[in-house]
Amino acid sequence: MELRLVLKNAAALSLASVLSKAITAVVAIAVTRYLGPDIYGEYNAALAFVSTFILFVDFGLSNYMVQEGSCDESVLPLYLGNTLAFKTFTSLAIYALMLILMPAKFSLATRDMVIVFGVASALNALDSSVYNYFQAKQQMYYAALYQFLSTFLIGLLTILVVLGKGKVVMITFAQLAATLIISILLYIHLRRSIRLKFNGQLLVKMLRKGLPFGAAAIFLYVYFQIDMFMLTLMRTNREIGIYSASYRLIAVLLFIPGILTSVIYPILFQLGVESRDKHRETIEKIFKVLSAVGIPGSVLLFVLANPLLSWLYSHRYQESIPIMMILCWFFALECLSFSLGDVLTTTNRQWTRAWIQGGAALLNIGINLYAIPRYGIYGASVATLITELYVFVMYYGVVRLKVYNIRIWRQLPVIVLASAVMAAVAHFLRYLHPLLSGGIAGIVYLAVLISLDRDFQRIGGYVWRRAKRVS
Repeated sequence: MELRLVLKNAAALSLASVLSKAITAVVAIAVTRYLGPDIYGEYNAALAFVSTFILFVDFGLSNYMVQEGSCDESVLPLYLGNTLAFKTFTSLAIYALMLILMPAKFSLATRDMVIVFGVASALNALDSSVYNYFQAKQQMYYAALYQFLSTFLIGLLTILVVLGKGKVVMITFAQLAATLIISILLYIHLRRSIRLKFNGQLLVKMLRKGLPFGAAAIFLYVYFQIDMFMLTLMRTNREIGIYSASYRLIAVLLFIPGILTSVIYPILFQLGVESRDKHRETIEKIFKVLSAVGIPGSVLLFVLANPLLSWLYSHRYQESIPIMMILCWFFALECLSFSLGDVLTTTNRQWTRAWIQGGAALLNIGINLYAIPRYGIYGASVATLITELYVFVMYYGVVRLKVYNIRIWRQLPVIVLASAVMAAVAHFLRYLHPLLSGGIAGIVYLAVLISLDRDFQRIGGYVWRRAKRVS
């Protein structure tokens, strides 16, 4: 694969992701402030319910298509055709099942949101397979473009609803309208670039081969978001709103490890077959970069939780502050485990990763069943951290014992030291505006990190040279 193509994909995906997440964050904050804890909790209850059901649409077909299509693009018309046909059928079946099993405790507004969210989520599930097709074709700039356009439309229509003081159900209609527009545009794009095919016998094989990916995705969701679903069934809408105000804010940050792994994913599949040493070296570099983002990010959120949430939510969600101080460490753990999980996926150990995530899912459910009735949203927060720590430890242990002797601990001392210095600066400046205190602390962190680490010196030098050329 040409370096120029990798950089093109990385630049497009990074730019689109940053812009998309910025829009998502701004819109989410506006919606959270506008609705208030009780109605915002109702909104998240509907979203969590639909998200749980729609998870079973794919069965791992899309990820398997990326794996096979990255090695041989000629299979993509058949693989994408099979994937879209199967997901259309499962979307309809799961949508019907979702409506049948809707909890009796849901209000009329929540039921309406579930109905609309269900249609939008089904369309988005089909769109995601097209994005995976672009990924396999090394055309992630197309995926970046459409995903950004989707986010922009959703944000624009949602803000119009908020400014017009519309009801919460109208926000779900805004998302449905934007998703429908993107689905039509993707359909037109595919009509011009590919002739889809279908083969029932191959579909059976794809389902069998894709099952590890599908199981991993289901388990990932369970230990990543099942707490929201369980809170929906066991606690009040207000508690759900308080919890979501912190959780959704942290979840926005997870695009950062997602960018890097999405770009490198096809390369890792190739290196997993061609060169064990280069695969290990690449993973170690990714781990180092993600650690340098995740650890200071969590530290900064912990130190500035009070002024940050007070400013973002106009003092309407003060009960979310201690939840943020717990959940913020989830971001660091997720960054640490992201690349280790990709080692298993890209070295043909999908089932191993699935079993680890399955264990995490069971652990998360068990802790939540005990903790939520007794400790409410605090119990759910701690359950999330324990589960993510379990995943990191298991990934690391399996990679060391079954794959290769990965060297990651030597990457962390300088990052931890720089983060500690940053924390002291942020704490000292905590009475300033959170963006100002966080920005100054972040600059201090980068200065310490670059001064002490050669790899980051090279990265900093490269960025500086590029900035000088632009200016």
